[in-house]
Amino acid sequence: MAETHDSRNLLKDHARRLFWSKGFSNVSVREIATAAGVDVALIARYFGSKLGLFEATLDTLKKINPDDFQTTDSLVELFVEMFANASEEDLTEPSPINMVLVNANDPEVGEIIAKVQNSYWQGGLEVIIGSRARAAMFFGAMMGFSIAQKTLRLDGVAEVGSDEYRAQFRHMLTTAISSPDF
Repeated sequence: MAETHDSRNLLKDHARRLFWSKGFSNVSVREIATAAGVDVALIARYFGSKLGLFEATLDTLKKINPDDFQTTDSLVELFVEMFANASEEDLTEPSPINMVLVNANDPEVGEIIAKVQNSYWQGGLEVIIGSRARAAMFFGAMMGFSIAQKTLRLDGVAEVGSDEYRAQFRHMLTTAISSPDF
């Protein structure tokens, strides 16, 4: 029984790393099984399909729980510190932001990603922020800032972890929260 649990977890861990960094359609089940060091048939046995395995990787995503935040300032500070302390060296665990970026437009899993964003994050943000539009602006600012810094490496965006980075990111998020409802 322990071997079954270990193989299942190995598959989920390697699938998460590969799906979240390369994208669902760019990864084969054989590649996942090879990375995990197990037989490819175990994917069908444990998860039913490649899609079932992808969905299992989403179990590790944290939901935004409104009860965890007293104020919007505490929400902003959590995200500022989470992003500021993210290690660019740790490539073994791609971030949920990267997972969204590489999978949101995928024809097979894009709709799943949109549903996850809505049920795991958007709903909680709406309760905390008090507005659907401003919650969407907050999420958009978070995604955009991440892309500007990590993907595009835009000049003018401070180095991750610096006080300037924290100030820039805090400004983006608080501006989104205080924007008018359109």
